[in-house]
Amino acid sequence: MWLLCVCLHCTAWGEAAAALRQADTSAQAANWKNPSPKATEHSPDRFIVLTEFQVWADAASSEVFSELSRLYNEKGSSHVFRLYPRYELFVWDAARMRKWVDEAKSLGCFNLFCLGDDIRTAQGYLFDNQGVNPTLRSVFFDTIAYAHKQGLMVAVEPTHLPAVRDRASFVPWLKSWLGDQVAPEKRADIVKLSIEWFGAYRYNPKIGAEVEAFFDAVKEVSPDTYVYLDSISGIWRTPQPFHRWLIKRFPGAIISHYLNTDQVDAFRQMGAANVMAQINPSEVSATAGQFFIYHDVTVKQLRDVVAKRVPYLSLAGVNYGYSRYNYDLFLDVIRPHLSLVRDVKELRASLKPETVTDAPTAEEVERGLIELQRKQAQKKTKH
Repeated sequence: MWLLCVCLHCTAWGEAAAALRQADTSAQAANWKNPSPKATEHSPDRFIVLTEFQVWADAASSEVFSELSRLYNEKGSSHVFRLYPRYELFVWDAARMRKWVDEAKSLGCFNLFCLGDDIRTAQGYLFDNQGVNPTLRSVFFDTIAYAHKQGLMVAVEPTHLPAVRDRASFVPWLKSWLGDQVAPEKRADIVKLSIEWFGAYRYNPKIGAEVEAFFDAVKEVSPDTYVYLDSISGIWRTPQPFHRWLIKRFPGAIISHYLNTDQVDAFRQMGAANVMAQINPSEVSATAGQFFIYHDVTVKQLRDVVAKRVPYLSLAGVNYGYSRYNYDLFLDVIRPHLSLVRDVKELRASLKPETVTDAPTAEEVERGLIELQRKQAQKKTKH
């Protein structure tokens, strides 16, 4: 049985077993700050330089997991999004986020803590049209500062972007959480920019112009902040004209691939030199358990990361279906290959030159997406 179900709230045995490894993983957590001679550019087996530990808004109570279990038993899959509009089931809580930071650090395999604003709570998302949600400012900035204090870089994947997607709108929005008025320790190091929030699933023809405006606005507001692209499913799992245009326009932009490494070879052939694999141990294609860990599948995907020498890795939505015991076990696959960078400067230094040729213009990208919209509309009309 390749599906292993272990709940965070009922794993006393797992926590006890994990405690036996605590001294070792704590040492590993410290080592990435001061890499040993083995973890240098002279060691070809040490090639993983960035690993992301991404959390979403937390479950407000155990009722969430009971509801997910009910859904899974009824339908064979479940997801937190299916619990909407019961937004009161989800919460951003500073004390809990600190514990997740502690988990990320103590596992010894992560140098990036990411706040993914995927889940709506009773208080809304982390962001609104003006910037950081006023009711969630304290938890947002407290979590970033605490993660920095623990030696981790911090990324933010914002969801609720300004209604108008241009540079003039993005600049004040970004200033609310990346501007000079924000203390340096409270500013994110990386923005994880999902094209989903730019209408990619709707084939938004303006996606190129809007993404370009965002990159330019970040450069204006916080030049040291790094932006990487989080791709999604559908046609975006394969190289698109938009991807070629983006890499040519912003060389060195990491492209993250959703839920496995299947896309890595095709994107490399396209000329993308800096690819990231995103894995969610609680999701397998259309099936999601949310409180399960698909251990065997996760191990297979991590082995593929190693086999394909993917230098950037994300484990997403980890605070659903999390078990310290199991994470300790499957992370053994990547531990011998870690050479984690300490900051964005070192991350930029790790990037390789792109080799994209015949990249389209922004206008060509726009025309192609308009055509995709037309075909999509025709399909709906026929049905």
